[in-house]
Amino acid sequence: MEAYRDNPERFTGRILRLFLVVFGASLLVSCLKPFDVNVTTPEPIKVDLSMDVHVYQHGQTDTKKDADRATFRSAMESRRIRMSEIQELKNNRLVGENHLGTLTIKTRPAGEYGDYVEKTVTAENQDREILMAQEAAEKSITVDEIREEQWRHWQRKSFPGEWIEVTDESGRGHQWEQKKAADEE
Repeated sequence: MEAYRDNPERFTGRILRLFLVVFGASLLVSCLKPFDVNVTTPEPIKVDLSMDVHVYQHGQTDTKKDADRATFRSAMESRRIRMSEIQELKNNRLVGENHLGTLTIKTRPAGEYGDYVEKTVTAENQDREILMAQEAAEKSITVDEIREEQWRHWQRKSFPGEWIEVTDESGRGHQWEQKKAADEE
């Protein structure tokens, strides 16, 4: 090392020669033909596979039940898609929740928007009727009992200011009122 301190050119020359030797060796190795690896087997691999498929049908298929389920799913999906539109109509105080578990148009706007409101409320009520009939059949109770449950449910879920139908003071009829906030009651 001492000899290189006195002569730095000699040190640089040795480093350069070492680099050239390593670089040259790597070039030679890269030019060699790659070696082959044999991955074949002396005999082909054999797979013995046996499969049985058994299809059973128990009883008769009930096409009416299948159709009812499809109608139920369709009604649920339609209501889910329509949910924001219905909430917007409620927020604008155009519709309210009635004592039958369906919607009533409180104020019908003029023109095309009025037609849209009517069409949307009609579609929502049809879907609600399908769902209430299905629930009544599942619970083996009347649709009127389900309507009562739905009416109470929608009263609770309504936001303050939305129109809801409530039992009147006599207890025999119904009247419309805007839902009050909890601190207003």
